[in-house]
Amino acid sequence: MPPARAGSPLRSPVVAGVVGLVVGAVVVGVPWLLTSSSSSPFGADKSALTAPASIGAFTPMVKNSKTPAATLKTMEESATVGAKNLSAAYGGAAAVSQEYSDAGLENYVVLEAVRAQSPIPYVPYEDAHALGMDKPEQEIDTFGQVHCLIANIPVAVGQAAQPNGTSAVTCERTSAHLTVRLRFGGDGDVMHSPQQAAALVDTAWGELS
Repeated sequence: MPPARAGSPLRSPVVAGVVGLVVGAVVVGVPWLLTSSSSSPFGADKSALTAPASIGAFTPMVKNSKTPAATLKTMEESATVGAKNLSAAYGGAAAVSQEYSDAGLENYVVLEAVRAQSPIPYVPYEDAHALGMDKPEQEIDTFGQVHCLIANIPVAVGQAAQPNGTSAVTCERTSAHLTVRLRFGGDGDVMHSPQQAAALVDTAWGELS
């Protein structure tokens, strides 16, 4: 799902955060079969996996004093269901799902980590210039070992880019036995800097690997 644009009703990072967790809990992408001959598909490993206490300056949103008390139960339940669904999608591999935010709730990320391998993200090819656009609406950018799904607000060729017109929707890193994925949201600047978003994935990877 592309991020909320200017004028969207999902401007509150708290409300958007709850929606992000619910989406993560209910809609889990099904990975391709990477090891069809193995008894443990996707290199699934059931060794314990625990969400880190922090990801850089981001801490669990349920522990943030600014998070409305009315949303805490929903967040906790969604994290539990999200981890269960993620595990099921990867053949029973150990998995965690947890939402983190900065101190001011301006930026939030939903962590999805699973002890299994994933294919790199893919989007259909789009010839943006043939359509009169400067960039495709969706593309994959790679920063080191992190692959990010990027959403661009359409801009005609030759026109100036819109402020915050580029957003990292998800960024992920994978290996033979671990995938770490972050979904980005909020009204802050992290999601609008794909390189910064990718660096945050590397930080989460370091905490989990």
